[in-house]
Amino acid sequence: MVVAILTTFGLGNLLDEVWIKTKNSGRISAAKTPSNVDKYTSLSTYQIFPVDNRFIKFHIKACANAFILLSADNNLLSPDFYEICIGGHFNTKVYLRVRRNGSIDLERHQFDAPGLLSCWEHKTLIVKWEESGRITLTAETGVVMDWTDTSPIYIQAVGIMTGWGSEGMWIVEHSSLFTGYYYGVTGSYANMTLLFTRIKSSVIECAVECALSEACLGINFHQNTKECQFVAGGQLVVKSVAHFIQDA
Repeated sequence: MVVAILTTFGLGNLLDEVWIKTKNSGRISAAKTPSNVDKYTSLSTYQIFPVDNRFIKFHIKACANAFILLSADNNLLSPDFYEICIGGHFNTKVYLRVRRNGSIDLERHQFDAPGLLSCWEHKTLIVKWEESGRITLTAETGVVMDWTDTSPIYIQAVGIMTGWGSEGMWIVEHSSLFTGYYYGVTGSYANMTLLFTRIKSSVIECAVECALSEACLGINFHQNTKECQFVAGGQLVVKSVAHFIQDA
């Protein structure tokens, strides 16, 4: 479930940050039951394509059991995938599970990583995969998982999920194709049906109100005027280009 989408920009590099809230999917994993891939949120739905650069950088607030699915199919339905469980076994382990051709025989790998996630603050993580088959998970403290597949699966899409009692608030980074609409030049925004518009003191305040509403899919935030547009749910995410002329 996506509850907040916003665009921010770092100095020198343009970044989109998409905020995604995932609910508790229960005591499941795709590795245990392949049909459970439908519990994953596909990042491609929100025009995020980590496969282009073979890595995903995100900030997540979750108590435990945050999952990343690296799938060989654009719609995540492939029987070939890697499933990474971050913060497994009471937030002490990272599990990497590999399924090939839907086989019931899984490859399982375990890595010690105590306290990797937090219930109260976002933790920054990077998952990277290489053509050579090497897959790494890097946390703020350094590399916590480093494994190489001798028969690499070709990754086409990435999904995210939380389960086993945990919900998650993700902030997923990806490169922007345009400069910032809300910074006075050509840029991108969500060209979609709005619920309403309010004036907020900050983008965080705007995002929090959206996160508390089941009807809110995401937000557009105007940095100069502090106008916050609340995007209605039940529709596909559509980014558009617009021109905003800053007052002299």
